[in-house]
Amino acid sequence: MGNHFDPDLMYVECGECGNPILWEPGRTRRILEMAGIDPDGLDERCCLISEGCPMCKPEASHFATQVVRLGREKEDGAKERRQSAN
Repeated sequence: MGNHFDPDLMYVECGECGNPILWEPGRTRRILEMAGIDPDGLDERCCLISEGCPMCKPEASHFATQVVRLGREKEDGAKERRQSAN
């Protein structure tokens, strides 16, 4: 059974001002293709961070982006510490 995560549903945020970024359907998938990133390797913990957006850099028309995977390690580690403290 394959991965059913739709990369077009990834959260996108401006790394400069912190605003969420909304863009047309299919754009995330095109960005991933141009970057050579296989969408099957992504999941709901992944998001895109843009180095600027039209709100904070209205003079720019293109922004570099990076895929970030938010880890569960910190959450799992904190849960283990709470359980061992009890």
